[in-house]
Amino acid sequence: IETWSHFFHFIRKYVAIVSLEQHQRYKDDFNAEYEEYRNLHSQIDKIIKKFRQFQEQWKSVTPGSKAYQVKKDKPMKTVLHHSSVW
Repeated sequence: IETWSHFFHFIRKYVAIVSLEQHQRYKDDFNAEYEEYRNLHSQIDKIIKKFRQFQEQWKSVTPGSKAYQVKKDKPMKTVLHHSSVW
């Protein structure tokens, strides 16, 4: 529900541009939040890399082996938690 609330706030706040002043306000808003976007994007990239590493490691273990059991018992939450992502 909070996501929808943010969405509707965005729609009400950012209507079609009809003036240079409005264009400048939108540009200022974008610039003010761009750094946060880049930081979030960087964190997501790190998480994706962790998932890919985990997936590649998972492919390389033999079902039933000790390594397989360790991977199976180690939830992804733990993998991400112990990474430098957070």
